[in-house]
Parts: sequence; structure tokens; C-alpha cells
Amino acid sequence: MGAILCLSNLGSSLYIADNDDSHMAKGRKIQYRDFEEAREFARSLNLRNKDEWTRYAKGELEGFEPKPKDIPSRVDKIYKGNGWIGFDDFLSSKKNKEVRKNFRSFEQSRNFVRSLRLGREENWRLYIEGKLKADKGTLPADVPPNPEEIYRDKGWIGWSDWVSDHYAPETVEYKNFDDAREFVKTLNLKSIHEWEAYRNGEDHSRGPCPKDIPVWPPSAYKNNGWTSWGDWLGLTFRRS
Repeated sequence: MGAILCLSNLGSSLYIADNDDSHMAKGRKIQYRDFEEAREFARSLNLRNKDEWTRYAKGELEGFEPKPKDIPSRVDKIYKGNGWIGFDDFLSSKKNKEVRKNFRSFEQSRNFVRSLRLGREENWRLYIEGKLKADKGTLPADVPPNPEEIYRDKGWIGWSDWVSDHYAPETVEYKNFDDAREFVKTLNLKSIHEWEAYRNGEDHSRGPCPKDIPVWPPSAYKNNGWTSWGDWLGLTFRRS
């Protein structure tokens, strides 16, 4: 029998027998589809990038049926060495790649995004998820949700260049990471879903999120204390 690889994610374990097509998830044996069948299914969804796949796999993408149990969430891990090339190949059929050719130029897309006056990367994330005010509208089909990939070597510099320019809103000075994390821990949030409901003002029991607490802490505290959502929320997960 081949080696066993153990991957842990938020307390659950996934075991993969590297000489077998079967997999163990939460103590149950699951027979996943082979790579080609899984990729054909994924391409039928017309998802545009890794972020959309992740949201779909978690059941967070509106308008889709739940992911079949024989399609893994961590496709990049499960199919590594068994046909996996990357998310672009996994999600993009020839038809979708033709659509990509019709994206606006980098400068045209950036000018559109700057006109939204988002100001920060975290607001861009909220915008493409449809979680900003209605007056922002929806993302046009010819502006990519993953510009860092589409415009790599075609003008891409970074997120501040993409969203800010002179349209940046009033600068907000965030709490330092330790103080922000301590505040968030007092909220007793139990999941990322509860955090998103809180930051979006949907959790009326806890009041509004203070302006000096960022809506997207992984970006705000990158290289300044951020490690994981579990650490941010004060959750303790049992490792297998």
C-alpha cells in the first residue's frame, strides 16, 4: 500500500491513498470521479476563477445546486499528479477561453474599477461578490474578477493601483492587529460566515462593525500578524 497523505482543514481530515482512487473524508470512504470527469463537470458551471470555485464548493455561490459529494472541494490537492495543471485549465473550457479574449484592455478595465471609488482591495472583493451597495452595480462581463491573473505582464502592478488612484475614499487608520483581534474575539463569532454577516451589517445583535476594523483582515494585516481565520476569530480546532 502506498503512502498516506493527511490534509487538515478547520478540524476535518482528508486521507488520500496515493495508489488508490478512493478517499477517506471524515471517516467515510468516498470514491471521487476521475480527473477528466470532474473537470468536465467543473467547466459546465462556467466559473471564472479559483475564488468562485472555493465559494461554490462551500455552498456560498448563489444560483447553484450543492456540489456533488463525488467532486472534491480541494481539487488541486486531490488531483495533483493525476491530470491537474491549474484552475485555469480545470475551470475554463474552450468557450470560456474565447470569452476571456473579449475582456477590456488593462487600462480600460482599471479606469472602470477606479470610477467605482472602492479605495481598497477588500472593497473590490466585496464588490465582485455583490455585497456592496446597489449603486455600484454588478461586474461587467468584460471586466475580469481576477485581474491579477488576466493582466499579469499586461500592465498589472498591484491592488492599490487597480482600485485607488485619486478616487480613494477618506483614509481610515485601522487598529493594530493585536487590538483588532482582541476586539473580534469578544464578538464570539463561530465561523467565517458569521464574520461576513457581522461585517456586512447583517448581524443586528452585535451592532455595526467599527470603521477601524477592516472588512477583509487577510489583506489589511498581511505580513502584520495575520495567520488564519481561526486565529482571527479565536477558534480552537482539533488537529488529527
